[in-house]
Amino acid sequence: MTILNQIGDRGDWKRIHYDKDLIARINREAEEKSRKDKGNKIKTNPPVNINPNQSIINVGDYWTIPNVSYRNGIHTFDLSKTLLENGQAKTQEQWAEYRKIAQPKAEFYTGDMPLYHAVFTALFEQKDNPESEEARKFIQKSMRQKYPITLTRIAYQPRGKDKIIHNYKTNEQYELEENIIGPDRLIESGDSSALKALLGNEDINQINSIYNWINQTNAYLFRLNSKPKSVDERVAGFGAGSDRVCLSCGRYPEVAGASLGVRLVVRPKGAETKNSKRSLI
Repeated sequence: MTILNQIGDRGDWKRIHYDKDLIARINREAEEKSRKDKGNKIKTNPPVNINPNQSIINVGDYWTIPNVSYRNGIHTFDLSKTLLENGQAKTQEQWAEYRKIAQPKAEFYTGDMPLYHAVFTALFEQKDNPESEEARKFIQKSMRQKYPITLTRIAYQPRGKDKIIHNYKTNEQYELEENIIGPDRLIESGDSSALKALLGNEDINQINSIYNWINQTNAYLFRLNSKPKSVDERVAGFGAGSDRVCLSCGRYPEVAGASLGVRLVVRPKGAETKNSKRSLI
């Protein structure tokens, strides 16, 4: 930016040409504004730390899945090739307690709905990889036979927006507010806000592409259809059949279910892994 840009046309310039203090002040202000503009640009455009060359790794009894976009970060997660506790059914509260014990020991645990969807998304993005196809078959079978539970809970409200609780009753619990109540149906544009709160993704086409890959069907949102008289808490999970993948948000908390096992590939110092001797960062 030049001095003329700051102080006007040549007539004005002749009048103030010899005011050295004014010129110095204008230059300082212009330089300061330029620095601020550059700083703001850096802050509003953070780099996305995705490495497209990383591939899914088949490691015996689990898959290691890179580039999992979860909660504004890019992570690597392991997905167990077997359901937790060999498919044993537990309530959501029991799986939350299970996680508190398993996670510090670097063992597999139950995740929330956005984490599972993020893992499915990362697998889908490498769908031509044989390891992704192997994982897809396992996920489809689990959804069709065991209807895996998650640590996402919806507290349907009699007034105002509903409360979505992710990582229920763990140290990583966080809450959102959104309108979830609505008709049971195959997902459509009107469900975008609810899906953003439940899955961390509001792109209907992308969501359907992911679940079409997993189960060859579109996604179906199952939920309360009208406002309850008092707060009504329900558990979120996945299910599948020949005609849909069900994003189920209507299970009663006392109903037990199986769980997919996940773990973040970061190990506490000195921790030993129950499922593998592999050294992980």
